[in-house]
Amino acid sequence: MGFFDDILKKIGASLATRYAVVVEGNYAGCHLAMGNPPKEKVTVANRFSQVIFLKDKEEVARLNIAKDVVGVEYNETIQFAATGNDGFRCTITYADGETSVIDLFPSKLFVFYSNFEGMMDKETSEFLKNEVDKRVAQA
Repeated sequence: MGFFDDILKKIGASLATRYAVVVEGNYAGCHLAMGNPPKEKVTVANRFSQVIFLKDKEEVARLNIAKDVVGVEYNETIQFAATGNDGFRCTITYADGETSVIDLFPSKLFVFYSNFEGMMDKETSEFLKNEVDKRVAQA
């Protein structure tokens, strides 16, 4: 990877929207972001093909959602101390059997749900869909 590619990755990591924080397992201490391959043209759509793990402003890992993620399971509703807002603790399971437990930010639920819905078990999908619908109705 060349110097220019390194700079683009750092800029991308700085600007990336964070959807969750990894609280245990693989990538603990990182933020979860989503995106598409770096050489793909920039889009404003909410459809992403990759999950990106960021530590500070550095990219730690980039995984293909369709190939590398095999499951997402809702664990519990948690409360973020800084805001008092409810979030959702979920476990992401990867194709290699490893897992990450994430605390999903409530304001990012819709985009997360729409990108990972196909990896969720029925109960998780129904629960998070209901939460999305409640938020849409309140807007």
